[in-house]
Amino acid sequence: MPRRTRIEEVRSLVRQGAFSVTGHAITEGFKDGIAVSDMVRVVMTGMIIEDYPKRHRCLVFGRTADGLPIHVVVEFSGKRTVDLVTTYIPQREKWIKSQVRKRGKR
Repeated sequence: MPRRTRIEEVRSLVRQGAFSVTGHAITEGFKDGIAVSDMVRVVMTGMIIEDYPKRHRCLVFGRTADGLPIHVVVEFSGKRTVDLVTTYIPQREKWIKSQVRKRGKR
C-alpha cells in the first residue's frame, strides 16, 4: 500500500542536495517567473496540501520571499532522492486561498 509523503523526509533530502528539478518544472516556472530557488524555498517552508500516494507525489504550497503563492509538485517514491516535477502560481478560480481546491476544478 502506498504511504503518505512526509514533508520532513522530503526536506531532509533537499537539505542533503538529493533532489532534482525536472525540465518541465523549470519551463513552467519560467513562464510564471518562478526560479528554482523559489521552488526550493516552498518545499523547505511550505506544507503539503494534497497527497497522491499511488503516484508517490504530493502538492506543496508555500510563498516566495516576496509573498507570492506557489505550488510545487514533488515526487518521492521512497528512493533516496526527490524530484520537483512542476510548479505554478495557483489560479484563484481553482483554489481557495491557494490552499484548498474548489470542487470540480481539477
